[in-house]
Amino acid sequence: MNVPGRASFLEEIFRGCLRLDFVHPFPAQPQSDRKDGDALVAEAKEFARETVDPVLLEETASMPQEVFDRLRGTSYVKLQSPPEVGGPALSDLNTFRVIQAISSWSLPLGLVIAVQNSIGFAPLIQILPDGPLRDMLRDRVTEGLISSFADTEPTGAANHRRETVAVPSEDGAAYLVSGEKVFSGNAPVAELIGVVATFQEMGRELRRLVVVEPDAPGVRLSAEHEFMGIKGFPNGGFTLDQVRVPRENVFVEKPSAHDVRITAEAGGLAILGRMYLIAAPSLAIAKQCLEWSRGFVKRRSVDGVPLGEYEEIQHLLGQSLADTFALEAVAEWSLLCEDAGFNPLFEQVVAKNLCSTLCWGIVDRTMSLFAAEGYETASSKARRGAPPVPLERSFRDARNLRISGGVDFQLDYWLSKLAIFSYYRAGSLDDGEGARQAAEARRQLHAALTERNQGHLTQLHESVEEFCGCCAGLVGACPDDEDLFAQEHTLIAVARWGTEIMAAVLVLARAARRSAEGDTEAQDLADIYCTAALRRITEYACEAHERERPDTGRVSRRWISGDGHEGLLDDVITDPAAS
Repeated sequence: MNVPGRASFLEEIFRGCLRLDFVHPFPAQPQSDRKDGDALVAEAKEFARETVDPVLLEETASMPQEVFDRLRGTSYVKLQSPPEVGGPALSDLNTFRVIQAISSWSLPLGLVIAVQNSIGFAPLIQILPDGPLRDMLRDRVTEGLISSFADTEPTGAANHRRETVAVPSEDGAAYLVSGEKVFSGNAPVAELIGVVATFQEMGRELRRLVVVEPDAPGVRLSAEHEFMGIKGFPNGGFTLDQVRVPRENVFVEKPSAHDVRITAEAGGLAILGRMYLIAAPSLAIAKQCLEWSRGFVKRRSVDGVPLGEYEEIQHLLGQSLADTFALEAVAEWSLLCEDAGFNPLFEQVVAKNLCSTLCWGIVDRTMSLFAAEGYETASSKARRGAPPVPLERSFRDARNLRISGGVDFQLDYWLSKLAIFSYYRAGSLDDGEGARQAAEARRQLHAALTERNQGHLTQLHESVEEFCGCCAGLVGACPDDEDLFAQEHTLIAVARWGTEIMAAVLVLARAARRSAEGDTEAQDLADIYCTAALRRITEYACEAHERERPDTGRVSRRWISGDGHEGLLDDVITDPAAS
């Protein structure tokens, strides 16, 4: 994720330095771009309302074909493409805002559009070299292509190797691709599919992206997946049996030492893509919950006392408001910092977990607030004359965001393994120069904050020092990488610790900017958020420092092998009913 010559705020935290000169003053969307975005968001809201009935989509769990027919004639399938192919060439933040707006009306529709603009072929042509593949895809995108990206296999997405293989044909003009893919967004309706496959070249295994026609001989749609949420989002699996793919339909990219499952540049698109696939819908759901909560509290009372007068209700609402402010801070920084010359990839990687987790907390709080009325379906509420708030639907949808694009704990582990501890092994830590360069920004930001927020900033500085010392201690105690990386729970805690520091500082910096612009409320939200974030940081720091833990390995191995704890299943039926 390193970009030569471009620094990263989060990367500097990993190296032991809080570079406040990077984030203060906090960036703002340029006025002209903001104005363009306002108009596009208004159009997107109208488009969503006209295109999909979310209630009907929830009932039928099937996106009508006419939705895709209409999408093909719009720029929503190529939001960042240039006008030459029919796209509006939107900025990253305006693309995010458009997808957020559409997702607030229909998350399945928002995801269809997010796939096209994140891991579809419209963004891919921006990194393809000139040649037949780029020309073909450019023509198809111009026509309004609906595409799919297929990486996950039945053995699980966390595996480094891909069992789908591509071998040269006898005539050398093509590859024969065989394998199986599952959980591929838009696959049941796609006109082209990007498939990640394993190639053998010069004794090395390489992963490359091959472009497959879904109606080619040997391609078979094997499943249309149905989920507990996101009803109507087309998602499926397919098999490939000796599918002939012309050589020119293979994206050949220079190998990188940092390749994980797909090539480096394609991986960069996927990292940005999670901002559209995960962060934008997370913010949409969070904002909906805020409005639903306000309506519920205003119309309810307990024993004659308005619900909003109870201290715990105020706590629930205040935390959700603050978390939504933080969601916006993370999204804005992750999508605007590149314009200021910074490397956005680290922040975009962690934004997936930060945003989906904060969203989940907001939805869960809202469910507690609504109680039985929250668990009740919107259609049931409508039948009895209650406001048909679809909270139960958003609850199910939000849980998907925690696992889509990578399970949260796995991503945190990889962050520690592949990034954080590499600096400590290499001795590439801040030598004090970063702190000297950030000193003036630290003074300015401190002066711009309220007294409570000044205290939070001081605690965050102290936590960065402790973080650095903890990581150095872990590396010193484990000279061998294998021993260090076996401590998965510790590494996950370390990643979450550093990520929480980043988010809290971004919230403070954004609040300072908003205050300077006349927003008298932002610092209250920052105080609420940072108070909770520092509690989480304390917990993660304790886990990272912990050297003795209960033997969960012994317990789990007994359970998996069937040699213990069987009494925990007494008196229940565990085999699922046949469907």
